[in-house]
Amino acid sequence: MSSLELFELPNFKGDYVSIDHETKDLTSVGFLQRARSLKVHGDPWIVFSGINYTGQFKCYSEGSYPSIPALEKKISSVRVVRDGLYNPTITLFEHIYYGGKTVTLEKAANSLKPYGFDNMASSQNNVSGAWILYSEEYYKGEQKVTVAGDDIPDYHKFGWGDKVSSLKPLEPHEASEALE
Repeated sequence: MSSLELFELPNFKGDYVSIDHETKDLTSVGFLQRARSLKVHGDPWIVFSGINYTGQFKCYSEGSYPSIPALEKKISSVRVVRDGLYNPTITLFEHIYYGGKTVTLEKAANSLKPYGFDNMASSQNNVSGAWILYSEEYYKGEQKVTVAGDDIPDYHKFGWGDKVSSLKPLEPHEASEALE
């Protein structure tokens, strides 16, 4: 079983909380924007500076991190990547509820134009790994992180319908400027 331990002070000192499931608002466990070090047990975890998996993010694989300078006292939500980051696969669908044309990717695509799929995705089936979706080509624009098990039947409900222009698998320790 995977878990994430967040500590209030560097070097695993002070108050701490152990989390074994994704949490969209760390207020629910009394640890909103308090963490200054962390430990990951099992599968990788993605930590976000905003609630609901928004804002800056960073992915941590199994291990101990005595300091987390980029996100010190900023972590507001967390997600686990079940079964790790290996062999990433995602299927995008042209229409909501997994209809129409499809494209399945196992590696980064700096543009979906060669696939005939630029700004066309309306739903997804994320089979494995974690992916960063971008609203513009070459990994620019708005971003959304999606993880294994995220079957999203309608991107429009999240403001992402017909918006994805590039995407790439998430790597451990990969950070982003901001997610909206």
